[in-house]
Amino acid sequence: MSSDQQAINENRGAIPFSRRVERKMPLLLAIWLFLSVLGPHQELYKVFFHGVVIPAVLVLLFSRRLVSIRRDPLFWVSIAFFSYAAITTFIIGLGPINGHLRALRWAIEASFCLLALWAWMPDVARRAYWWARYLLFITLAASVAAIIKFVIFENMQGRLSGLGGLHNPIHTGGVLLTYLAIGHFVLLRGEKALITERDRWLLLFATLGVGLAVLFSESRGPIGALLIYGLFIGCLQLVTRPSFKFVIWTLVGVAGVVGVVSGLHGADNYLGQLLDRGSSYRLEIWRGYIDYPPDSWWLGFGLGTEKWYVPAVEAYWKPNDVPVGHPHSVFIGTLVETGIIGSIFLSFMVGLLVLSIMVFAGTSLDKLRLFGILGLICILSFTTGQGVISSIKTFWLTLWFPVIFIWFWTRISDKKDDELFGEKVG
Repeated sequence: MSSDQQAINENRGAIPFSRRVERKMPLLLAIWLFLSVLGPHQELYKVFFHGVVIPAVLVLLFSRRLVSIRRDPLFWVSIAFFSYAAITTFIIGLGPINGHLRALRWAIEASFCLLALWAWMPDVARRAYWWARYLLFITLAASVAAIIKFVIFENMQGRLSGLGGLHNPIHTGGVLLTYLAIGHFVLLRGEKALITERDRWLLLFATLGVGLAVLFSESRGPIGALLIYGLFIGCLQLVTRPSFKFVIWTLVGVAGVVGVVSGLHGADNYLGQLLDRGSSYRLEIWRGYIDYPPDSWWLGFGLGTEKWYVPAVEAYWKPNDVPVGHPHSVFIGTLVETGIIGSIFLSFMVGLLVLSIMVFAGTSLDKLRLFGILGLICILSFTTGQGVISSIKTFWLTLWFPVIFIWFWTRISDKKDDELFGEKVG
């Protein structure tokens, strides 16, 4: 063995194990995101998180390398919320003790989700362009895979769903929209968009792919989010950087996506399928929770309380032939499961995010676009989900992933771009 090789091996051996784990965290994030939308099995991204990510986080935690959580208000408010919800469920929760233990597990898993994101996000901020391109690439690949699966292998029966964790049509649209929004924001951030022609084509095809996937999913929440967020971004573009070419490309893209969906489904048939589902019992489910409240609105029913044990089952849902369901809304779910106190926690967390965007040192355009992503999160959460605390689900990818991205992006704004990202863009 040469002396140079021996020196290299000695240097490698001198690097603490925890430091090597820390260096691999970005790779673990990349693998986890890939499995979430392109995994060969819908549970594989969960297995990877439990079997690989959590042990890695524990190494960083016990070696005190998670410095980003120190004195971080959003992190500690979130942990306080998780602890409150888990503890009070044992006191006021409905149903058997197994349900209360499940709530405790949810709080622990959600805490590991935050720890992992806090370990990952410094690298996302440092190499933002690389991560933006990666997100757009897997978004495009996942959209194409979902469309091929739906059109060719499923003969367009039912509603489109994707690979990996995207086995639910609602989650498919929500996750793909979230990844697209973050990638789009990073590529076009600042006063000058430092992107290549290849980046523009990647962004264009990813946008078209997501548009088709969302429409084929026939999920009204993601479709509404796509329309509202797309209109918001389009208006910002026209106001800040008026371009006749942008208008033409946008109209062509929208016409192409709508034309493909109408041609394969038929416009009347497609709209009929959307309207026939009505409100999908959302209003009746929400009314049941509100009209038949917990013993204390301050504490709620308890985190993750099974839908079968709430008073509305016998008093309202069954007599009116309403399918028994969980809250189907992050906001309603937080209120009925963790009470007014839980809603105060959630409101405080939202307030921290809003304040962080308002004091953000970036351009006014970037602030508006960050508010747009926050609005997208709220739209996607309004009619889906059970609450902000859950076991590992794709809902993490439409809530916690973009939330922590916004938080980190605004809090590192005092550094210069070259100093922050440490990369040159061709």
